[in-house]
Amino acid sequence: MSMNVSRPEPRHVRPRQVVAAVSSGLRVFVQTAPLSLAYAGGFAVLGAGFISLLVALGLAPMALPLVGGFLIVAPALLTGFFAMSAAQRRGRKPTWRDVGGGFLQSPPSLWGLVLVCLFLFVIWLTDAGILYSFMLGRSYTGWKMLLPFSAELLRFHVGAVVAGGLFAVIAFSITAYAVPLLIERRANLVVAVSASVRAIFRSIPANLTWSFLLASTIIASIFVPLLLMVTLPIAAFATEALYRAVFPDEQG
Repeated sequence: MSMNVSRPEPRHVRPRQVVAAVSSGLRVFVQTAPLSLAYAGGFAVLGAGFISLLVALGLAPMALPLVGGFLIVAPALLTGFFAMSAAQRRGRKPTWRDVGGGFLQSPPSLWGLVLVCLFLFVIWLTDAGILYSFMLGRSYTGWKMLLPFSAELLRFHVGAVVAGGLFAVIAFSITAYAVPLLIERRANLVVAVSASVRAIFRSIPANLTWSFLLASTIIASIFVPLLLMVTLPIAAFATEALYRAVFPDEQG
């Protein structure tokens, strides 16, 4: 597909369209369930492994900043889900070949944006680590230390959220619609990011609703890997549905 560097113009969407997008995401998940579960399952296992490592090292409170930071780099996973959805729309069952082809055919500009997200992710964790050393500064072992059950841990998590909030807003604004635009080669990097930011500010209530649903669902699900295998694909397919409402296909 040739790159279209014309300026995509976002449409205004309302919160009820977010609900419709989630419903659409659920339908696509049901239609692609075996592959979606397997694809998301790999990341669920990886996430559970990282959290287990933090618990074993006595850094259990750092799990929440790690999970929150995952949302910054998660847009990179959309490539595989978009490939599944594309195969399903063509009337055939998606396979691992589709997923692999989706990644191989992705434009370099997409991975440039992913690198920016990784940079923000590293800053997020670095800030959280500095807060940890100043506000906690000792070993916290055990799975119960994952959550802020004490005033001490609560202060740390609130501080981490405040410190990382700006990075989360930046990442969401530049990737929410830019990643799908880049995957489908409808814009170059600069145009896609600009279009994504315009789309966010054109429909603030809807995008606030979507960002809250996305963050709360994925963060809660990461602590229950089996649940993440379901919520991650639904969120990805819902993201595509919302993207198509904001940036309709040029043919239709």
